Amino acid sequence: MKDLRILAVDDDRAFQMVLQGTLAQLGYHDVTSVPSAAAALKVIRNNPQLFDGFLLDIEMPDVDGVELCRRIRAMSVYRKTPIIMVTSLADKQYVDSAFAAGATDYFTKPLDEIELRARLQVMRQLVDERQRALDLLDELKSWSDLPKSKIKFDAPLSVISANWMVEYLAMQNHLLTLNRLQLFGHAAIGFTVTNAAEAFRLTDHVGYIDYLANIATVVAESLKTSPFSMAHAGQGDFVVLTNRTAVSDPKGLQDEVRAGIASYQKLYSSLGLPTPMIQVGRPVSASIFSQRAEISSLLDRARMSAQIGLEEGFSAQKQWN
Repeated sequence: MKDLRILAVDDDRAFQMVLQGTLAQLGYHDVTSVPSAAAALKVIRNNPQLFDGFLLDIEMPDVDGVELCRRIRAMSVYRKTPIIMVTSLADKQYVDSAFAAGATDYFTKPLDEIELRARLQVMRQLVDERQRALDLLDELKSWSDLPKSKIKFDAPLSVISANWMVEYLAMQNHLLTLNRLQLFGHAAIGFTVTNAAEAFRLTDHVGYIDYLANIATVVAESLKTSPFSMAHAGQGDFVVLTNRTAVSDPKGLQDEVRAGIASYQKLYSSLGLPTPMIQVGRPVSASIFSQRAEISSLLDRARMSAQIGLEEGFSAQKQWN
């Protein structure tokens, strides 16, 4: 297994030594450690070999880890690279800011080997997914007859480069970092393209990703009045994470998205693709007393709500009540 190339940034030299030693014990030997954001940016600029991931301390003098994360994300070659924040318990108030700046995950000080191992496994999964995507792009450039089996219909995909679009795995991780009060303030809303399988069958890799990207853009335009993040979850499903009170009328939102999609009907017809049929689910949220398993299933429940549909979901809710 290829060793991950990691840049660790922390102004605490004692912690740097502990971190580097623990990483070595876990099998990660290609680690560069620097004491500041300025040193990190210099290493990044002067090093021709790209890093596979970053470990950034949040609380540093001059430029803190959140701002460093933002600057790394501004570099085109690192827009999708895993960035894991390192924080003390007292810093957790800054975690939301770090995710907004593009962080993928975080772990806390003092260092816990089991937690670090889990976070690095997530990093490796994201690196492997990114490498598969790069390999796919290489194949797309070299093949005139595009095979249709290289991306999986069930798999989450990076469909568009936008500040509101995140990896599905990163969205799952973000939910688990929220405290109960923060979680209570969020809601997940599912959007499903009921005829996505037909589009996947009729087009190639690039065409299908463009198809999803257009849908994501229409959904985003319908949500522009509230802060949100969106992820593609596979099978033509999207999940949006937003404020609990942002969507009070899911039926109105569904109508607006469908109207936006309908404006592209001629384009879809010219490409020989079906006009996307969109279903929106009811907002799904966790209670302030939710257990970890319920939090982990929040996005799945949002997807299921969209797959059921508003009309069927309302009928089922009435029968239940």
